[in-house]
Amino acid sequence: MVSKKEHQAHSHCPLALGLDIVGDHWTLLIVRDLLFGKHEFKEFLESDEGISSNILSDRLARLQAQTVVQWIHHPQSKKRKLYYLTGKGKELIHVVVPLVRWSLKHRQGEVQIPAQRAAALQQGPEQFIRSTLQALAEWESAHGIDAMGTHTRL
Repeated sequence: MVSKKEHQAHSHCPLALGLDIVGDHWTLLIVRDLLFGKHEFKEFLESDEGISSNILSDRLARLQAQTVVQWIHHPQSKKRKLYYLTGKGKELIHVVVPLVRWSLKHRQGEVQIPAQRAAALQQGPEQFIRSTLQALAEWESAHGIDAMGTHTRL
């Protein structure tokens, strides 16, 4: 098996290089949670998939190192963090939505998604993506994060 360091050292394949960042079981699930409104460490831990805290810490650190995720202090406590996707991270919605649609088509009997998201997907992937990104922009604005992903409040 080729390690991620080997891909970076030996491969110029865009798929291999992209998978170096988001190609494990947990990373896209964290991105999914960030896309759909989770922002706190404890919220990620509560997801149905049951990620362990050490794996979550590791994946968040990797995503931060790749500038896919950033964090700000929680307004109620400087000890807590609120994580959010950078512009680079938000672009992964164009990976997540097609994968969701593929699963809906090919794993019909197994897939369960919230009714509100299923209804939004029925409007088409472009509208779903727009409304999801709009909700993220509203959250960011409410938390003092500008369009460049910079926290503007001290």
